[in-house]
Amino acid sequence: MNTEIEENIRKNVPWSQLPAHIKQILNNSVKEYERYVVSFSIKNQLRYRGNLVRHIVRDEKRYYERIVAYSKERLMLFPYHLADMVVKGLRITPFNYYISVVEKLMQAEKSYDTLPNFTAADCLRLLGIGRNEYIELMNKSRSNRGRLFGKKNVRGLLPKVPCDIHIEPWWRVEVGLVLEEDIKLVNEEELAVIDKLIDLGSQTAGELNYQIVLSLYKKGLIYLDVPITAVDCIQVPPLQGFVMNRVLGDYFETLLYKIFVSIDEHTTVGELAGVLQVDTELVKQAVSLYCRLQFARKLDPETEKDRARRHLSWTAAPIQELSRSIEETPLTLTLSKENDIHSSQDIQSPQSDVPDSPANTTLTRKGHRVAFLFDSTLTAFLMMGNLSPGLKKHAVTMFEVGKLCDESLDSFLSELEKVSVLDAEGEGEARRFFDHAVILRSTILALRKLPRPGLDLVRLESLHSLDEATCSRLLQKKYNLLVSMAPLSREVRPVVSLNPPHLGPAVPEVNSLWFKLFLYHITGYGPPSLLLVKGTEIKQLPRMFLGYSRLLVTTWLHEPAVIPVSNILHVNAAAQYSPILIQAYGVHQPAETYIIPFPFRPDTPSRSFCEIQTDLQFRNHPAVKFLSSIVDLEHNCGYLTFASIGVLDFGCASKEPTVKLGRNHRHINAGDAFAVGINGGDSPISVAGVARQNETNKTEPLSITNENFSFTSAKATRPPPPDDVDRQLQSPDESHFALTPVSSSQCSSPANGFTSKECSELLQQELDELDQKDVSVAKEAMEDSVMRHAISIDGLMSPTDENISMFTRSRLEEDNKSKTTKQTKSDDNYGEVWTLLDCHFGIPLFDVNANTKICDTIVTGGLTDSNSLENLVESSRKLGSALLDFISQCQYYAGENMEIMKRGRLVPLPRYNLVFDNGKVSEWSGK
Repeated sequence: MNTEIEENIRKNVPWSQLPAHIKQILNNSVKEYERYVVSFSIKNQLRYRGNLVRHIVRDEKRYYERIVAYSKERLMLFPYHLADMVVKGLRITPFNYYISVVEKLMQAEKSYDTLPNFTAADCLRLLGIGRNEYIELMNKSRSNRGRLFGKKNVRGLLPKVPCDIHIEPWWRVEVGLVLEEDIKLVNEEELAVIDKLIDLGSQTAGELNYQIVLSLYKKGLIYLDVPITAVDCIQVPPLQGFVMNRVLGDYFETLLYKIFVSIDEHTTVGELAGVLQVDTELVKQAVSLYCRLQFARKLDPETEKDRARRHLSWTAAPIQELSRSIEETPLTLTLSKENDIHSSQDIQSPQSDVPDSPANTTLTRKGHRVAFLFDSTLTAFLMMGNLSPGLKKHAVTMFEVGKLCDESLDSFLSELEKVSVLDAEGEGEARRFFDHAVILRSTILALRKLPRPGLDLVRLESLHSLDEATCSRLLQKKYNLLVSMAPLSREVRPVVSLNPPHLGPAVPEVNSLWFKLFLYHITGYGPPSLLLVKGTEIKQLPRMFLGYSRLLVTTWLHEPAVIPVSNILHVNAAAQYSPILIQAYGVHQPAETYIIPFPFRPDTPSRSFCEIQTDLQFRNHPAVKFLSSIVDLEHNCGYLTFASIGVLDFGCASKEPTVKLGRNHRHINAGDAFAVGINGGDSPISVAGVARQNETNKTEPLSITNENFSFTSAKATRPPPPDDVDRQLQSPDESHFALTPVSSSQCSSPANGFTSKECSELLQQELDELDQKDVSVAKEAMEDSVMRHAISIDGLMSPTDENISMFTRSRLEEDNKSKTTKQTKSDDNYGEVWTLLDCHFGIPLFDVNANTKICDTIVTGGLTDSNSLENLVESSRKLGSALLDFISQCQYYAGENMEIMKRGRLVPLPRYNLVFDNGKVSEWSGK
């Protein structure tokens, strides 16, 4: 349904007052508009009176029957806001409603997961049917042979009366539809209460006898209303009794999740409605349901006068589960320093004492807070790790509510503290779960030291349920600093926020594969990478990956995986559904990685000299110097990942500021650098700098040979090559690449299979100008390049063994095993063993050393000072603009109608296959 049409229906705009363009959308049909009105009113459970539907549907009772039938069919919540009409008018109580829903579900033999989350929670509250009970009922139903009119008779298996429910003294008691037959089933005390309700109207539950109220409710003669006003404040403690099934997506459930992530105990219901720009009545209905299901509680629901009038029977009322859980772990629990010390030997908190900040005092927590932004990966670790029995309810709250407020953090920290030290001895995923739990605790303790009123943990996916404008208003109203965890899942869209400042990804595109290519483009360093558009099919191993045994494959919006090079063709299946980034990731074994946190600050004296020296060497890496020109490594926080892929990275001496698309046809024109490909590779070898063509220069034939390696230039004696060979060079091994033209190479010269008239002329001209020393330097450079590309694939030399026989395998292995961070050779063109792999912004939760450094920098290093945050905002704007400009360059050819990419809800997908090799980003030729 059109959004504009819905808005007009909500505002009760009749057909005569509709704007002209809305009438055109409706084909100028009044009947069409009336169908929209009825459909929208039923779907959104609008009240009959006071809405447009009353002018279209004449039978009010029939209208409410249609609402109930629609809600049952789609397994929606009972319409509590229409209880006065549904219970009194139709005699359908919430208990009867859910009995009917579960009965149809069982008759259709559907699983318990079919029930939406909130509907399942309400069924559990009223019917006492959870997952295990439902499975047991289904087993009994299957064994029951009795059928009624061709259907299984499951009604006899379901409860006859509601369970004992939680009732608050401030709730209101309303009379239902009481018939004469019902009066015969009540005693005198119950009859007196019914008469009072009929004569005087609704009563406060606390003023009536608790046992009488509960008895009448179970008989279906009364119903309970949970009144909420615009000035009420609500607190959401860790969830109890929530059922994690599925999300239905109806209007009310969507609103429930929006309010979950937005509400806090310092914001009134009316203020929250203003932030969300939602009708206040809808917000009241949602908050009322929270309190009914015990997912929230109203602060100060009763005055002293109300408590004085409370019936004595309420003192003997059973203690509710919510109250008991709060007493066991109070929301304002203050941890002692003795209990706060964590004894793990492998992972320790940066600070072991709870900070003396407003977050841990009884002072008010009003004001702008700090928000720590996380994704669903963290909640999955906390739920699946079985780290602590009480930790799961907090993880469920973080996932379903989307937020854990500062008032609940003390309870959360106490559960994280219970994580056994013995868990640290685990390996694999178990160790990973433990690391995240322990480091998360230390991160919370560190961030609570900031001079802010409090710290909230906020799930990014929950913020995405809000539209962009609403999310921006919410963040500005509640927070003055955002801090992201790192790394964020590729599926998550980071928050775009310059106000409040954000210590994390500056723009959503930073969390995409575009950012990797952007880093390689501006630094000239990075592993050989190939970005394939959706639908691309690879037939052979791309040339840039010859010699590598491992590849790092990352599909769009997913996490990377390391695969052997022999499985390269398996990526074709994934490429049919999304773009894929393939990167070289090791020669004989997977690449080693090293983490460097930033901003770079002086190291603590407790670190060893070797560790400090290693970090300094990485900080002085050429890639870092280039990176710091566009990426703010001083006022933002995060970490750089370097990788040793087994091949030296020579960078790019002549980086271009822009990416120019267009396939390279290997024609070398005047003014271009001379290049010779080795072993079918695309890596150029510069001979004495730049050689310019001079048609008038006369030279003698010259030949340089060295065992199995030769270059021949004989312009006067060699016959001209065929036209087809002159237009495109051949691969040394013609059968290796499917896309390489196959032609006879018997008469080809030189022996490596490459034939190019222009190359021969340029080589002859340049070699005439070189002395013997220059020739030796050129040969040495050629040998180094050949060594880089002549690496074995699973023990098989590629593409031809004879072209690299001059290099022994022992020499290759010796160079690949070098662990020196940076070579000290005087030649500036000598490559780096470590190359830049990735950059992430935020606080890592997987590495204790990086986490400790970053947290210390945030708390005491000046990252949260006003001047630093101002610089962060400006640098984030600069980075976002540069990244979008880079994406635009990679999407259009020169001469096309190139437009700067505009930021939207989705990151743009690549239009062309792109390759990063030899320090440059260009379009892939297909080889």
